[in-house]
Amino acid sequence: MGCCKSTQYGCCIAIDHDESIILNKPTGKEIRYGPGWFCFPSWWDAQVFKSIALQSNQYIIVKHIIDPNNKSTSHTRNDIPLTKRTTTNEKDELLNDSEMQLIEIVRGPQIYQLKNPYDIFSEIKSMLNLSSTQYIIVTDKLTGVKRVECGPQLFCPKPYDEIGEIKNLYNLSSTEYLLVTDQSTGERITVTDLTILILTRYSSSYANQLDYYNKTTYLFLGPKLFLPKAYDQISPIYNYVVLNHTQYCRIIDSRTGVMRIEKGPKTFALGPYEALLRSDDQTIFDIINIDTENAVLVKNLDTGLDELITTPQKFIPSFTQKFMEIRKLVKLAPYENMVLIDKDGQHILKNGVKDKSFFIYPYQQVYKQNWSNDLKKDHRSTVQVDRFDTRNQYMDYEFLVRTADNVEIILDVSIFWQITDLYKLVLVTQDPPEDICNHTRSEILSQVSKYNMKEFMGLPNSKLIDSVNSEKDDSFYESRGVNVIRVEVLEKRCKDPEIQKIFKQIIDEKRSSFE
Repeated sequence: MGCCKSTQYGCCIAIDHDESIILNKPTGKEIRYGPGWFCFPSWWDAQVFKSIALQSNQYIIVKHIIDPNNKSTSHTRNDIPLTKRTTTNEKDELLNDSEMQLIEIVRGPQIYQLKNPYDIFSEIKSMLNLSSTQYIIVTDKLTGVKRVECGPQLFCPKPYDEIGEIKNLYNLSSTEYLLVTDQSTGERITVTDLTILILTRYSSSYANQLDYYNKTTYLFLGPKLFLPKAYDQISPIYNYVVLNHTQYCRIIDSRTGVMRIEKGPKTFALGPYEALLRSDDQTIFDIINIDTENAVLVKNLDTGLDELITTPQKFIPSFTQKFMEIRKLVKLAPYENMVLIDKDGQHILKNGVKDKSFFIYPYQQVYKQNWSNDLKKDHRSTVQVDRFDTRNQYMDYEFLVRTADNVEIILDVSIFWQITDLYKLVLVTQDPPEDICNHTRSEILSQVSKYNMKEFMGLPNSKLIDSVNSEKDDSFYESRGVNVIRVEVLEKRCKDPEIQKIFKQIIDEKRSSFE
């Protein structure tokens, strides 16, 4: 900028060739360009502006302010009508706003000089450098219309443009897909071409993509680069459904309600209105192998009845069937028996000789008992029994008896027994070992009460058991479908340790005398 000199009646300013001066006169503003000296009265305001050098990737925003007293002309030296003013951009037009302003975008490369004393310009801005995989969404603040600008390009906005953030195109692999909804027609369309895809103005994409104007949905499959449009709302990218040769899935179309089954091996993308049906937190299920060892129990949803499918096959339940469970083939040894209860409560006996193997059919259940398995047989510790062994069995039993002189003796016995009639056993008792042991204890107590402690402890075990076995009540065991073969005394000892100690000394002395 040149120097400023004061005179008696005003000021003089020297400006360079790349400068201009705005003089604020009482009648309005006036702009003059350098180089040269400019003199003006001291009561005028003056402001010097330097030309703006714009590079090829820069621009400025210029607001052309219309004189409120004269809306049809501008205050330039040539007095050019506003209706004939053009911007430096060939494709841009000047737009009026509510404050009677005209906005112009001035792009580089150029040296920009102020053309109108009422103009307001912004700081120098850089254009957006968009690569081939980037895009932005631009909103026109006057009309609200959105558009997409994609690379590669050096993007310069138009007047009144509002620029969104830079985003990357969606890179879809060969196992990924997008769903696009066209909300102008309300239809959904599946698109399967494997090319770089650019949607039309109001389309949307599934990853999910929802368009606010159109209502049609398209399905886009990878591999491709996907560019959404201005009104697209993108959901996460979905992977293909992958099924191996032992898997299947159920799919429902939410538009028609029609369901279908897909079985592997295959990979596929869900249709526009399709979703995987979920059951027990699973969407992909294993195909069921039905063979001679395995059957499948299903519920018929039409009739509400259970069905057992035993025909060997690769089984996938239909939409009218609900999978319940896999039932294994029951195999019985020749000495094993089972009891089944049907829907009417009737007992069905299964014998290992006649019924070597069978499936448990719908509405049948296995009858089970809880047998005492502890030494005292008091039902505090039990084992569940559903297979009844008809072979000879033995069990140990410990109980307390009293002699005629009221001395407590602990007896350990072993009882050999056998199931003879399973039907009677099921009807009469729930715990055969407990019943047998209690009855045996009662019979032994009746014999022990005949002897005092010294006589009982000196009594041979075989003599005691012979009397018990000879006087046993067979009707008791027969009514329960069991037979007690024999009872053996394993050990007898005094409950009181001191008495047991004295008794042991007596026994030892007798042995010494015999020796």
